[in-house]
Amino acid sequence: MLSLFADIGGYSIGQIAIAIVVIAAVIALVYIALRQFGVAIPAWVVQVFWILAVACVVIIAIRFLVGM
Repeated sequence: MLSLFADIGGYSIGQIAIAIVVIAAVIALVYIALRQFGVAIPAWVVQVFWILAVACVVIIAIRFLVGM
């Protein structure tokens, strides 16, 4: 089953995990900038962000374990 996910669109699992982390980092920077500009962010958006952040960490941990 892992081979199904190993080569999605020509990208490896590691490349996909890195892309997810980069996207999460960009979203985090935008979030910080919006708070600095005084824009109110709904609480559910913050919760979704944290879920995505934890998911990225888990994906990286899985990638590490698969690579062992």
